Amino acid sequence: MLTALAALLCFVLSYGSVFAQVAEPKASPSAPDIEQAKSSMAAGVSFMQDPDGAQYEEAYPAFRKAYILSGSLNALHNLAICAQKLELDGEAIAYYDRVLEKKGDDLDPNDKSQIERDLAALKATVAWITFSADKGQTTLIDERTPRRGAVVRNKYEIGIQNKKFGIHPGQHKFTAQTEGSPDQTWNVEVTSGGKFNHEFVFDKNAPVTADGFTDEDHGKQPTEDAADAADDGGIPVYVWIAGGVTLAAAIPMAIFMGKSASDKADYDDNIKGKAPVAEQEDAASSLETTNLLADIFLGVTAAGAATTVILLVVAMSADGDESASKTDTRFGVDYTITPMMDHRGSAGAVFTAAF
Repeated sequence: MLTALAALLCFVLSYGSVFAQVAEPKASPSAPDIEQAKSSMAAGVSFMQDPDGAQYEEAYPAFRKAYILSGSLNALHNLAICAQKLELDGEAIAYYDRVLEKKGDDLDPNDKSQIERDLAALKATVAWITFSADKGQTTLIDERTPRRGAVVRNKYEIGIQNKKFGIHPGQHKFTAQTEGSPDQTWNVEVTSGGKFNHEFVFDKNAPVTADGFTDEDHGKQPTEDAADAADDGGIPVYVWIAGGVTLAAAIPMAIFMGKSASDKADYDDNIKGKAPVAEQEDAASSLETTNLLADIFLGVTAAGAATTVILLVVAMSADGDESASKTDTRFGVDYTITPMMDHRGSAGAVFTAAF
């Protein structure tokens, strides 16, 4: 019973904040996969060794395919180099980290030193930008204008859920494109080591539902109050969720605390030292279980209340930040509420958050 109850109490809210472009290898590559990977690897090497200069843009998809199909660490190393040269800084960091983790001491000392230097430079300068849009299946074109040389151009896929990318510092023009709507652009000077949030809004007058359709798409018209709430930012949904969890935990907490007090009084008045030993032991065990459940729900309620206050303060702070864009207040906070119990039977909850 306690195991099932603990499972029901585990509440985890995760906010999609991942490196959307990072390649993942197949778990069990087949023989045809390996053969295709070898061909892609050979093509990538040819592009890298082009007599007119390394062709990183052409080599990148070849090494990416080779790595996905085979999990080859050599393909991964080459993919990291290409990602760095193409200013896909977030990917390059992820790939170099994997190379060091999986290859480590097997690397040539010079190669290892070079990777460590490149990785340190990337981590010191990369800017992290969290993107979203009010439409699904949105293509994001990133154009960086350097002080010298040609424009650097990259492409990402974004949607309603937040996606975080490691972006090279500099002057960027981000253009979001989706079918049936005019392009939306965002020009920004991306500072070294900066953190940014931006949402591309194609339909500025309609709120977005969970599946990416507006209320109008479902045959409903937004109310005046809803429009005002959208304009003013309102209280973010994650604050309401945290408050709901707190309220949900407070109800059984009150029930079990009341039952615990009642059972304790009955035990002291009618059972302890008066009833048969077996009945006293059963009553004591039942009382201990009730107390434990009351403590667990008390811990969850306290953690939920603290979480709600923290998230509300964060949301209000974001609303008052004059340097942030209006859409910044829509972005969430990663947090977890976890009921805990130690070997002595003490219970409570742990709250962790990343802002």
